[in-house]
Amino acid sequence: MPTLLGITGNVASGKSAVRQYLENEGALTIDADLLAQSTYLPGMPAYEPILETFGRDICYSDGQINRSRLGKIVFKDPGALRELEAIVHPLVTQGIEEIIARSNADLVVVEAIKLFEAGLHERCDEVWAVVAQDAIRQERDMNTRGLTEADAWLRVTSQSPQEEKARRSDYVINTDGSYQSTYDQTMNGAKRLMSAASAQIISRDGEVFRALRPEDFSAARALLNRFFPQTWEDEDIYRSLSHRSVLAGFRDGELSSLTSWKLEFFLGLVQSVIPYTPASEEIKSAITTLIIRAGWHLCKGLYVPHDLLAPSSAKQLGFLPGETAIVDVHPLSTANFLRKNGLVPGEVFVRSNL
Repeated sequence: MPTLLGITGNVASGKSAVRQYLENEGALTIDADLLAQSTYLPGMPAYEPILETFGRDICYSDGQINRSRLGKIVFKDPGALRELEAIVHPLVTQGIEEIIARSNADLVVVEAIKLFEAGLHERCDEVWAVVAQDAIRQERDMNTRGLTEADAWLRVTSQSPQEEKARRSDYVINTDGSYQSTYDQTMNGAKRLMSAASAQIISRDGEVFRALRPEDFSAARALLNRFFPQTWEDEDIYRSLSHRSVLAGFRDGELSSLTSWKLEFFLGLVQSVIPYTPASEEIKSAITTLIIRAGWHLCKGLYVPHDLLAPSSAKQLGFLPGETAIVDVHPLSTANFLRKNGLVPGEVFVRSNL
C-alpha cells in the first residue's frame, strides 16, 4: 500500500503549489476540489441532488453547474455549505479510494480544504497544513480568481481558522515567503515520506530523463534563455514548478532538454519541449518518455498542441485527433481542461492508451 499524505489549508494558502512540487518528484496527487467538481457534471452522481437542493437556475446554458454562483450561495450560508458537503463529501471519499486502489505509486497525495471535516485525515498516514497570512491569501484570491476585494475577504473569513488545521497536522508549511522557501519546506517534509527519488527513464538513444531539481537550475536557465525572452532567476523556476512538472533530459551528464507538462485530474497537456523541433527524433524520444511518466500518474489522456509535434510524428507515437473521446472521462471534463489552457480539440493531438 502507498503512503497516503493529506495536504490541507484554507483557500489560497498555497496547497496546490506544495502538491505540485511533490507531483514533480513522482508522487501521485489528487486534487479533492477537482474530484468534487467531477461529481456534479451533468449525469454524474451529485448533479441532480445539487440542483434539487439549490435550484436549476444555477446552471449555464450547456447544463453545467455555475460554480461561481453556487459558491456565492454556500459561502454566505453555513447551512447551505453543510448541505453541499453532505452531497459531495461521500462521493469524493469513494473516488479517492478508487484512485488509490489503482495506483502503484509509493506516495499518494490528497489536497483537500475539508480534509478534517470530511474525515479524510483518518485515512492518511500523515497530514500537512499549509498556512499564509489572511491579507496574502485575500490578495492571491483576487489575482487568481478575479474576485472583488469584498468577495475574496468573504472566502478568507468564512472558513474555520487555519490555526486549528495547523494544530491537528503533523507538519506545517508557511507560504508567506518565496517560492523557494515553499519548495524547500516541501522537500524537507518529503524526505521522511518518500522512499526514493522519482525513477530515471533512459530513452532508446541514451538520453536520461528525470524530474528537474534545483541542482539543474543553472543549466536550465541557459537553455531557457535561448527560447524565452526573459531573464530567468531561480525564483522564476521555483514559481514555474509550482504550476507544472518539468522533465529534464541529460546526455553524457549534461542537461539537454526540458519537457514541461501539466496534469489536472488525470488529463495531461504538453506545454513545451525544448530545444527540439516538431519533426525531430529527439522530440519523439522526449514525448515517448513523457507517455511512460504520464502512465505512472494514472493519466487518462495526454494532449500535445499541433505546433509542438508534426502530424507524422504524432501518428507514429499513437496520438489521435484531439476530438477523439477518452474512455471513462466525461466529455465536458476534456472540453473544460482544454479551454482552461486556451485550446480547443482541433488544435491538439491526444493519446489515451497510456
